[in-house]
Amino acid sequence: MITKNILKPLGAMPAALLLIFLSIQFCLLFLFNTSVPAKTSFVKPSSEVVVRRGQGTDYKIIAMIKDGTSVEFLEESNNYARVRLANGKEGWMLKRFLSDEPPLKELVVSLRTEREEMKQKELKTNQKLEAITSTLSQTEYELDATLEERDQLKTAFQTLQEDTADVVQIKKNLDKTARENKALTQKLALVKQESDNLRNDSALKWFLAGAGALLLGIIIGRMPSRPRRRKPSLL
Repeated sequence: MITKNILKPLGAMPAALLLIFLSIQFCLLFLFNTSVPAKTSFVKPSSEVVVRRGQGTDYKIIAMIKDGTSVEFLEESNNYARVRLANGKEGWMLKRFLSDEPPLKELVVSLRTEREEMKQKELKTNQKLEAITSTLSQTEYELDATLEERDQLKTAFQTLQEDTADVVQIKKNLDKTARENKALTQKLALVKQESDNLRNDSALKWFLAGAGALLLGIIIGRMPSRPRRRKPSLL
């Protein structure tokens, strides 16, 4: 708008002077149009705010936004700010209707949301705490059971050591008994052999004695008998 108003009376100016004037105008526009990084701003409490295609009421309205609406702040020029709406459209609005702070209504909603989130976090934290407490109790119970089992194993091990000592002694006794049994078995075999030998000798002696008696009887039986003398009769 400023450029249009200035250029109207310059139709008859020389070309060189016109070029210089346009250069100065461009520099002025560059100095007054200060660009800033895009940021989120909020419309201050008011009635609906007009967003136009350019700076001034001569430009077409592209949107009417309510207070509390968030817009993306792109740049500022004079009393206007160029913003980008949620639907992606860009336009100009009066800068005084923008604020870096969210409106009270938005702040209340944000605080309520934050409070609900904190409640949910607190609930989850309490649930985790209960789970940890339950796990701790279970761990303590298992620890007590483990300690008791350890004591039982220790007692069983001591008993096993004592039994092992007894087993070693019993094994020694068994080995000794086995050796004694082996020696007795050998002696018994010798005694049996001697007994068998004695039995054989006794049987032989009895056989010889019987054979001798039989032979003697045969010899006696074959000997001639003497005649018997008759006694004188008294008749």
